[in-house]
Amino acid sequence: MALGVSLALSPPSLLVGQSPATLSVSFAGEEGATLPVASHRGYPSLPAAALLSLGWQADDRGTEVFLRHRTGIQLAFVPGSPFLAWDGDLFQMAEAAYRFDGQLHVPLQLVVDLFPGLLPRAYEWDRERRILRVAERPSGPFNDPPTSSSAAEGSSPPVLASPPPPLTRAPRVVIIDPGHGGSDPGAIGPGGTREKDVALAVGLELSRLLAEDPEVEVRLTRDRDLLVPIWERGERATAWKGDRPGVFVSIHANGLPGRPEVRGFETYFLSEARTEHERRVAAAENAPLYQGGGEDRPPPSQDPLLAGILRDLRTFDHQLWSALFAELVQREMGTFHPGPDRGVKQGPFAVITNALMPSVLVEMGFITNQEEERLLARPEFHRDTAEALARAIQDFFQRYPAGSDS
Repeated sequence: MALGVSLALSPPSLLVGQSPATLSVSFAGEEGATLPVASHRGYPSLPAAALLSLGWQADDRGTEVFLRHRTGIQLAFVPGSPFLAWDGDLFQMAEAAYRFDGQLHVPLQLVVDLFPGLLPRAYEWDRERRILRVAERPSGPFNDPPTSSSAAEGSSPPVLASPPPPLTRAPRVVIIDPGHGGSDPGAIGPGGTREKDVALAVGLELSRLLAEDPEVEVRLTRDRDLLVPIWERGERATAWKGDRPGVFVSIHANGLPGRPEVRGFETYFLSEARTEHERRVAAAENAPLYQGGGEDRPPPSQDPLLAGILRDLRTFDHQLWSALFAELVQREMGTFHPGPDRGVKQGPFAVITNALMPSVLVEMGFITNQEEERLLARPEFHRDTAEALARAIQDFFQRYPAGSDS
């Protein structure tokens, strides 16, 4: 029997404390339950418990949440992040899942956009009539999910299993990777500032700051001006981390010689490039792979080894955590950086491909822009960047459960 869901949204000015909008549910020709639609963060959302009626169950583990469909499909996300993993593939919603009054909420977009788009045989969204059609009624009785009033009384969404017991904190490892080095200067500014020197200065300052925390082990892929092959950097990082929770931070400066007016900072995580800009930045940072006798290798976008590792990484949750890590880095960089915030991006960067842990590549600014070249050369900027990265790392480890990466 098909299940129809009709939307009756209140005006966008819906505020906390007002009666919530509703998502009414009916079974072909008969009245059904009403699902609450809230707007705590300025966008419509549903309590995760409401998804039970649509064939999903929630396994809420605190820092990470899994939704499992009756067909076996699994969806994973981190509250506070708009990124989610759908059976290993990463997607970005317009808004993030969040917690309110102890209850987990998911953006309404998940139900009316991603469900029909990724499970077209199970869900169909009728945009004109504002109805979500569900091909098959979930087995078992239909239970009304808790309303906002019941949530306020302390009810919580049902889960598949109890959250795991708290884990003792394992030593955490931070691998800092100052980009380029030695015979590879990286990008060079119009005034002669070299990317490799800026990256090393920030990396050393970050290492000094993190070393003050006795619970963190800090490693540098290079601590002086020497060339470390790109593939070795991730391999070393993975070996150093072992089975402990750890992160990998690769530090770089952007360059676009043909467009000296371009400015700003951006943070990347590992995935396929989606735009020409992402492909260009990945190609520039991967260029050392093809120097010194590597001319016969295919470009990164066609490299079967890189493509194979990317496919393998989809079986892990590194990509989801890396996306969150990149968001935190970008947020902290925005607290002091005068350039435009160019956002979180993604690309097939060789240096973070085989670092089997949450990993990001930070582009601190465009060294080919005269104003940002002067900024990148300042010791104050090196200190501010290191402090921002340290805050992002500390914030990330607060959300990243010990042992989740082992």
